[in-house]
Amino acid sequence: MNHLSYSILFLLPLHFLAGSLAAQSWKTYPYHEAGSVLNFPEDEGAHPDEPIEWWYTNARVTGLETGTEYSFMLTYFHYPVLGFDGFRILNLANEDTGEFYDETQPATYPTLAESHLEIQARVGLLGLGSESWVTKEGAEGQLIPFEYHISASGVHGAVELDYRALKPPLMVGGTGFLYQGLNNYTYYYSQTAVEVSGMLTFQGLTEPVSGIAWIDRQYGDFNPNTGEPYEWFSLQLDNGMDINLWNIFTFDDQIPDTPTYRIFTAYINDSTSVTSSDFELERLAYAWMPDDEVCYAQQWGFTSTVLDISLLMTTLHSDQEVTLPFRFYEGTTMIEGTVGGQPVSGRGFAELLHQYEHPQLDILTPTGMDWGPTTQPISWQLLNPDDGRPVTYDIALSFDDKASWATLAEGLGSTEYFWDPTGWPADSLYWFRISGYSTDGTLMGSVETDMPYAIITGTDSPRAETSPIRIFPNPASQKVFIGLEGGTEPIEARLRATSGQILMQGSGRGLLEWNVSGLPAGFYWVEVRKAEVVKAVKLAIRK
Repeated sequence: MNHLSYSILFLLPLHFLAGSLAAQSWKTYPYHEAGSVLNFPEDEGAHPDEPIEWWYTNARVTGLETGTEYSFMLTYFHYPVLGFDGFRILNLANEDTGEFYDETQPATYPTLAESHLEIQARVGLLGLGSESWVTKEGAEGQLIPFEYHISASGVHGAVELDYRALKPPLMVGGTGFLYQGLNNYTYYYSQTAVEVSGMLTFQGLTEPVSGIAWIDRQYGDFNPNTGEPYEWFSLQLDNGMDINLWNIFTFDDQIPDTPTYRIFTAYINDSTSVTSSDFELERLAYAWMPDDEVCYAQQWGFTSTVLDISLLMTTLHSDQEVTLPFRFYEGTTMIEGTVGGQPVSGRGFAELLHQYEHPQLDILTPTGMDWGPTTQPISWQLLNPDDGRPVTYDIALSFDDKASWATLAEGLGSTEYFWDPTGWPADSLYWFRISGYSTDGTLMGSVETDMPYAIITGTDSPRAETSPIRIFPNPASQKVFIGLEGGTEPIEARLRATSGQILMQGSGRGLLEWNVSGLPAGFYWVEVRKAEVVKAVKLAIRK
């Protein structure tokens, strides 16, 4: 274990021992963390010179009368467009049943204070809904540091809540400023543990609630609507550790190994945080939304040697998608795993803008009439690679004209495979199928060769030509006769183009006669079936 990891683990129990004795020194205005670029309460307020900013909170709360578990996400965006100052998103969910509602409304802000957090919002096309998110004030009108009141309502419910931060602001990126993605910047802090109390209304039922919230604040030119897609997570662990975790994807679905595309910032205690890009995030499960148009990841393995951490994060519900102003997933997660070898559990939220596709495959070999497994592999390419969707491959073949398939290889990680045809019929035509799939099989795709192939032995003739099939003349230009040497038993014959298309077929005893004068010059395959045995010979047609 490295020294940093050891120090972190040593400090964890100190956080609980110190409790509120040393933790409250940050609960004052003005507040500034050494080494950061942010100041409070000013940077809780608006920054009108920045292209975009938003105030975000998610929370898990419990109904004190019914015991129902609820979650909600509320975000106010300042992003002037179409005559509005921005928009508001309010999601409400019953976590016990999975019932979920999202609502996005345009917003104007009669008050958007720059000196502290005070949002007065009018929501809806007509601006009839009145909402607010404000810093609480004392009896003499003074601001109460890091305590807020939120009032918001929509078609499916409402929140009327008091917030009280239990931990100091977490400076994301270490300083509260970072570059994200290709060429964007953001000022960014989180409040990772906020005590919630008040009233919540869900589908007409109003009751008092309590729980824990998370607050995110960003402003700059990083725009979720137009920027590169990402997967973001808030993690609140029962050992006191909280983590803000990002993976950003390029527009061609890659995750460069740089801090601008992958970063986490972890709260350890009131005087210790860690920022690092040294982690692995493995996608383990995916889910399509109810309309089958969009797919998101739903389970992740998060590991980091810096924190000596190994966590499994799983969404509680697979359909909590926001549809406006753009499609993205926003839902609760459960967390379990270890930190420093000790078991932990926790809760979190996942905000997912990156969407996944079925693998699209293209076969590279076999191709052409001269392919032979002794000299060339079966190979293919993945046309839509995605760093968030590792693909595993299976190969199957058919030598009965795709009536059945036999597995040749499975669980392959590479995109080529050398096939040893020993023991397989040398006088058959083979179709090949490549299948690719995600870890859980939710995402899958397959492709087949566009023609069947005979086994080539290293010469330009298939082994089947040494069989007692009679085809003459070969090459042919007008007529061709097909049969078996000395055979009088019934046979079936097919003439195929190199694409596999059946052009002629017939059956009978003795010799079959076909008129091939109307076919273009080139190579063709003749299949002759006797009982259950299929033999194949290459036929050349000349003009």
